[in-house]
Amino acid sequence: MMAKRFLDPFFPNRPVDDPDRFAGRNTQVDEAIDSLYQIANGNPKHTIITGDRGIGKSSLLFQTRLVAQGDNRLPERLGVDMGCDGYDFVCASHDAAPDQDVGILASGLLRDLQTTVGRFLEKFSLELNLGGVLTVGQRTPENVSIADIVHGFCTEVEKAFKQIEKKNKTGLLFFIDEVDRLPVDCGAATFFKLATEKLARDGWTKTGFICAGITGAIQDMENEHASIFRVFRDILIPRLESNEVAQILEDGFNKVKCSYEESVAAKTVKLCAGFPEPVHIMGSEMLSVDIDKNIDDTDFDNAKEKVLKEVRRNKLHSMLQQAGSGRYQEIVNAMANYDKTHVPVAHISKALGLEQNQFSVNMGELIKKNVIARVDRGVYCFVDPLLKEYIRAFGPISFDT
Repeated sequence: MMAKRFLDPFFPNRPVDDPDRFAGRNTQVDEAIDSLYQIANGNPKHTIITGDRGIGKSSLLFQTRLVAQGDNRLPERLGVDMGCDGYDFVCASHDAAPDQDVGILASGLLRDLQTTVGRFLEKFSLELNLGGVLTVGQRTPENVSIADIVHGFCTEVEKAFKQIEKKNKTGLLFFIDEVDRLPVDCGAATFFKLATEKLARDGWTKTGFICAGITGAIQDMENEHASIFRVFRDILIPRLESNEVAQILEDGFNKVKCSYEESVAAKTVKLCAGFPEPVHIMGSEMLSVDIDKNIDDTDFDNAKEKVLKEVRRNKLHSMLQQAGSGRYQEIVNAMANYDKTHVPVAHISKALGLEQNQFSVNMGELIKKNVIARVDRGVYCFVDPLLKEYIRAFGPISFDT
């Protein structure tokens, strides 16, 4: 007997775009809205949302933009004080990438700003070549300084602001996702520092930057410009608490009128290690294998097997391949066989029969490859908690031909 088809209430493959389905993060939502309030009142608090990969940074960035454009559903549901009846910011966005620099970043923001403002202002255009020193989408030529780009960018921002003020808009916001993907030495930190200072100095204080990037993004930018911490307010997204995981499951199951056993929530908490994506994956698959409108331990076990063998097998196998051969496979295997999420390096050392300094380089490479993450000094975890279960189910990879 197969389950009746349903509209999946979970979001395993994309940021949560519906405020009614955004779970938890009350403190972080409050901080993000405070940033909007400060900018709206001429006290710009530029913001960077940080956290582990897959922790929900893009979802919070998306929700912040919705609030900035007048959608009050999330703060009203969470009981967060808006400080006003609502906001009406003009917003422009840009998704960062490894092959970009400040020239592409600045022109990309202006291009989206022109499109956005053009929707309510006829015959509006910006000089997307930034004062003649850079064409759209072009990397910064060697003879063009970041100061030149900042000057051209701010000139166009001021031009736009003068027009949107006539429409009684709250202010102007620039949203940049995955800012950590920009090369560390591309000049982004200097761009943000100079641009925010110039805009404030020239009186355009209702303009703000709101970014998102993995934990350490702001520290990486500090290596380029030591004052970057004074530019950005860091909103750190922690891993989900057990009650937040349970709330995501409950909300999803309720939407399709399905009950569930409490043990299912407890098992999901342990499996997903505080990451929202695997919670949504498991929620979705538990519904797909259920046949009696009540999610129990059997449904959990069947969903987990389906995720590892079908739904995420290719992705997890690819991650395991990416780890590398030999000692790298021995390390991830040792980590997978540790009962808890956070693995002390002493356990890995004992499993490998090696001193810590004999495999420290390998640990660093696994971090660079985005297979594992450093939780604290001498403590590590898998970036994707499902990889641990995959290794336990299928074992490490042998690269022998």
